[in-house]
Amino acid sequence: MLLRESIELNIREYMGLAETLVSIPQSERGGEIAQRGFDYQTCWALSQMLEYELDEKNYVFIFEYHDDVLILDDEVSPTQLTFAQVKTREKHWTASTLSNSTKKNPISIIGKLFIHQKNFAEYSPKLLFVTNASFNLCEENGGKSCFGANEVKVEYQTSFKKAIKDQVKLDDSSIDLSVMRFVQSSLSLDDHITHLKGKLCDFLSKKFGDSISLSVNALASLLEQACREKSKVKSADIINFPELISRKGFSSEALNGVLDSLNASNSLKPDWDKASPLFNDLGKTSLQLIILQAMFSQVCIDLNQNKKNPSTVYLEYAISLYDEANAHSDLKLYLTETMYKIDALCPDYALTLKSGKKECIVIYSIIQKLLEGGE
Repeated sequence: MLLRESIELNIREYMGLAETLVSIPQSERGGEIAQRGFDYQTCWALSQMLEYELDEKNYVFIFEYHDDVLILDDEVSPTQLTFAQVKTREKHWTASTLSNSTKKNPISIIGKLFIHQKNFAEYSPKLLFVTNASFNLCEENGGKSCFGANEVKVEYQTSFKKAIKDQVKLDDSSIDLSVMRFVQSSLSLDDHITHLKGKLCDFLSKKFGDSISLSVNALASLLEQACREKSKVKSADIINFPELISRKGFSSEALNGVLDSLNASNSLKPDWDKASPLFNDLGKTSLQLIILQAMFSQVCIDLNQNKKNPSTVYLEYAISLYDEANAHSDLKLYLTETMYKIDALCPDYALTLKSGKKECIVIYSIIQKLLEGGE
């Protein structure tokens, strides 16, 4: 056994961190199958990525590989790594729930994290335990939401070290509790998606100011879906580090790729810059244009809610009645006749929407159809 470990150590001396990550077998995990708590896990990881982006840090997050989340500092030649377990819980965490082993789970939460410390000792990994719940571990927590395992009560430090020694087979000299931190996330258990959207709003404002206009709902959905697809890739199918990054990793490049694709999609959507010339052609005065701009902005919001409302219904009728030739021939007449036809087809909405808003929706439909025709 000692000879085999010595040979493995000698081999790893010639490998970098990238190769080591793929060559070291993973401990038993059920996350890839169960996906329990994945929504919360994804929201936490994405919120961390946003912070990394604002700090201009290089990063790649890998889901369900060695642990819930593996964070590296580079896509090509990583030198730093962090293993994070992300768990949700209704009750607060105690030292025993974190370190006790059972017949069913012979290695505790603390133990599983320190397996990484054992396997990747030469790369000085950082260990994170992230949760929505509070901790009952310190003498005086003082409301701290993040603290080291070496800051808990001495008696708990002793129980942690014993668990690591017994379960992971590390000797006392190799156990350094300061490499592990406990983090109580600000994301709530029941409404973490909403909290993530709030963080996305803050991120977009800080990174782009008023120069970008993206749907936060669409962005959150795209990012979550991208992370979910990455997590579904089976670890057993990964044969080398580049494949690990491309198939399971989510980096700054990937995040900005989602932003760029959504931005490109937005450029093909009707907006006031495209609508104002049409209203000018209709002979609207400056005061009317100010009112119409406010209405058109509200219409855009209504139509991007991804749910049925009077504006979306009116738009469906406007699109079904679209006639490019008539719109080009006499825009004012086309607008009037289209609104009349829609009011006749859906009288329930004739009184629900004001005349100005109806005009905006029909103009929106014309722009949308013209953009679709130019794709």
